[in-house]
This record gives sequence, structure tokens and C-alpha cells, in this order.
Amino acid sequence: MRPAALAATLCATLLVACAPAEGDGEPVPPVPPGPLAAAPAKAPDARRVVVDTDLGRDDLLALALLVRHPGVRVEAVTIAATGLVGCADGRPILAALFRDLDAPVPPVACGPGESPSGARPFPAPWRTDSARGSGLDLDVAPVPVVDADAPGLLADLATRAPGLTVVALGPLTNLAELARRDPPAYRDLAGIHAMAGSTQPGRDDGVAEWNAAADPGALAAVLDPALAGAVPVTLVPADAVPPGTPDALAAPVVGRIATPGTLDRWWDLAAAAALLAGLPTQQGAERGTWRTDADGLLTREGDGPVAVIRTVPPAVVEEACAASF
Repeated sequence: MRPAALAATLCATLLVACAPAEGDGEPVPPVPPGPLAAAPAKAPDARRVVVDTDLGRDDLLALALLVRHPGVRVEAVTIAATGLVGCADGRPILAALFRDLDAPVPPVACGPGESPSGARPFPAPWRTDSARGSGLDLDVAPVPVVDADAPGLLADLATRAPGLTVVALGPLTNLAELARRDPPAYRDLAGIHAMAGSTQPGRDDGVAEWNAAADPGALAAVLDPALAGAVPVTLVPADAVPPGTPDALAAPVVGRIATPGTLDRWWDLAAAAALLAGLPTQQGAERGTWRTDADGLLTREGDGPVAVIRTVPPAVVEEACAASF
């Protein structure tokens, strides 16, 4: 995940005039000023989700998409602190995002931030750049957090909120800890939809995908057949994500996050759009038993319950963004 982010960070660090550009090389349209239009009303059967995120630039767009989409109710946000942005830096970023979206802040909880054994932490320049807020004005009080940590909040919601799906946009540390700490609560989840892993070898320091590499043991735990057979798991791997920036992101608020064209593709945004489109029920998802190595390379080992989406069509991302923004 995010192999292009390092180049963007170097542009900012060296003060190079890196022109905003979409994946096809065309300039990103100017960002309209002012607020977004009022969010669409929630559907009566809107899916209940918790967004587990490490608050990188593409995470913020995915979270905004889900918060505003009529087919989703975001019940809580948990911070995957083993990823790009930890709790201290993440709380003002969340406050700024929800302020600019003019949306109420759901319950927020922080996960453990210690990198586990065998992990490859995200490069320090990526973490530093993401902590700056990805274009948001961070002159705001941090969001409050609940008394429980992230696994504790997930356990409570899984028990009290039937039909809850966790949309995991960072390392899966919080989910693995929930499974270790409270197996019955973990099995109460309706599903896990994660942007993690790649079916293609890595190009960036050998890393196939950074969410997986930042905590490979956590992804392996979630993919374990004993757990995946009880809680449906869908993965959107990095190689399934289309390049380019959706035209619908040329909108107030989200346009400030999406420019100045720092990413050649929007991994977590595509993962959120795939959830909304129900892609696992369509052609292009391969079910099986999957394992991951330390760098996030996914390998299918036989029949099994985990769905790995092979491609997210660009139109799916565009349509989801248009519905929200």
C-alpha cells in the first residue's frame, strides 16, 4: 500500500513544484470552495460499520465516503496505531475531518501502537507526512476517546450491535487483539472487509502491501480458517485497486485531501467503494484459504471462506464517490 507516497513526501520535503495530476497525467480540477452539500439521508437498511483506520490520506477519503454514504452508518472509529498515524496525532485529524464534513463524531477508541515482532513499520517520512493532516486544518481540539481501547470498543459493539461489519483500512492489529482477548465477541461480528495484502510481489523495498507488512501476524490471525470460517472476511488487495483519482473528488473538503495529486491510486477509498458495491458477490472475487508472508504477499492454498477481490473497476469507485460527495 502507498508505494507512491514516498515520492510525494520527497516532493514536499524538497519543496519541489510537483504539479497536481491524476493517474492519467491530467491536472486535478480546482477544488471548489465552501462546504459540501448536505449528506444524503441514511437508508433504513443502512449497513452498520466500524471503521478501523490509520488515518492516511486515502483512509480519510474512505472514512468521509462511508460517513456520508446513504447505505452506511458509521457506529465508531478505531485508530490502528501500528500504521501511519497514532492516537495523539490522529485525534485532531479526526476532529478536523468531522468538522469539515459537518458530521457528528462517533465514538472513537485507540489501539495499541507498539510494532509487533516481525513487523515492518511504515517509513518514517510517510508517518510524518500523514500526521500533518493531509490538507486539513488541524487548528481544532482533538476528538475525545471512550474509556475502552479499540479492541474493547469493538467487543462491546459486536455484542450489542448485530450485523456489525469492521472496515479495516490499516494494519489489522485491533482485530487480532479482539480475537485473542474475546473470541466470542469477535465471532459476533457480521464480517470483516479489509484493505490488506497483495497477490503480486512487492516493488517497494520488497513490501507487497504495507497494511499487512506493518503487522503480518494480525493479518495471518484474521485469515486463520478457524476464525475466517466463523466471521466472513473479504480482502481488497493492493493490486486490485485501479489507478487515478475519481472525478467526483473534485468537491469541497474531500478535494483538499485529494490534492495535490500525491497518490497514483486510492487504496482505501477503493476498498470502501468495493464494500458499498457488494463486490464479493460478483464475479472477480476468489474464495479460498489464504496465507500472507511478512511482506504482505497473499497466496491461495486451497478451498476456503476468505474472498479476495481481484479487481475494483474504476466505475465502482466513481459511483460511490458521486453518491457521497
